[in-house]
Amino acid sequence: MKLLYSLLLLLFGLGGFFTPQKAAAQETNPSQIRVLTVSPIVGESIDKQEKITYGLFPFYSFDDFREARFIQRLTPDSSITLQATMLDGSIKQRPFTINDFRAVRASIEERQKMLSANPNPGFGTGGIGTPDSLGQMYSVELRTGTSFIGRLVAKRAGEYEFQTTDVGRITVQQANIKSMQPLTSDQAGKGWEPVGNGTRIFFAPTARTLRKGEGYVQDIDIVFLGANYGITDNISVGVLVPVIPGAGFSVIALTPKVGFTVTEKFSAGGGVLFASDFESSGGIAYGVGTYGSADQNVTLGLGYLFAEGEVESSPVVVLGGAKRVSRRLSLLNETYIFDGGLLGLAGIRIAATRISGSLGLLYGTDVGGIYPAYLEVAYRFGKVK
Repeated sequence: MKLLYSLLLLLFGLGGFFTPQKAAAQETNPSQIRVLTVSPIVGESIDKQEKITYGLFPFYSFDDFREARFIQRLTPDSSITLQATMLDGSIKQRPFTINDFRAVRASIEERQKMLSANPNPGFGTGGIGTPDSLGQMYSVELRTGTSFIGRLVAKRAGEYEFQTTDVGRITVQQANIKSMQPLTSDQAGKGWEPVGNGTRIFFAPTARTLRKGEGYVQDIDIVFLGANYGITDNISVGVLVPVIPGAGFSVIALTPKVGFTVTEKFSAGGGVLFASDFESSGGIAYGVGTYGSADQNVTLGLGYLFAEGEVESSPVVVLGGAKRVSRRLSLLNETYIFDGGLLGLAGIRIAATRISGSLGLLYGTDVGGIYPAYLEVAYRFGKVK
């Protein structure tokens, strides 16, 4: 969060555009004013789309703004005022110095040159869209692990500007952005806070890793307690123990995992699930590839079972994925394919920023039906955004 606060201090230190707003106390007599054209690019009246395209008037909300114009009173002081009309019909006025007025003109002309030189700037290898994406709400994840929701208000060479509800207007370098997920108006209205880094489906791991300082504890089917923690952005370690040791469940498992981001959307990783009941031991060594984001992804993996120094000759294939369908709800599935059949879990996860609950139904070639088999409650700690 230090990065965001530093950017905010810089932005709020820019001066005139961030001074406290003054509302108009009275109407202006049309015969005593003239309308000024700040730039022929936008004309006398600046509408909502022009505000978005050129990143103007950050002190007015996109959701409330209709249009604005600059007027000059025909009085000895010849003062300049920005007169903005809101969607509810109210009119707000804000005094501008001549230097502020010229700064708006320069900003519009500079932005227009950038748009003309690069009319379709992309993001990374996948692109974030055409200039129409200005004004779009995004869920943004930075490479530092910080996440926020904001409206894209400007795109310049190598950087993006967002208007956020919680921390105001921020500028982010393109190289520091890990992902940008466009949000629908419904998602943006309800809030689309991050609910995890997509490191697992139900029990099956993905190639996505916990970030350094991020972790969670979980209870599975009441009888097992688990915990996982990100040692670095690429290495995590986990443990699974019985709630009441010796009460019919004496297995302890360790789950170290390593993962790397190959491209913006694809990650590769591997790890081991090693379990022991103090009389015998075994586990599975695996490699996985995951395509997608934390909210929706597909994973394909291959693993080999081992026990008492022997390794199975036939691998186990895991195919699964997750799709977030609303603010809180995600659909999950993981299928294990092995010599002679398959076994899987399908169900849902309901999640908030810190806590989540999952329910999985067991299915398979030798199960003889579909049965509730996986019940989990998890709590995230440490780095959440």
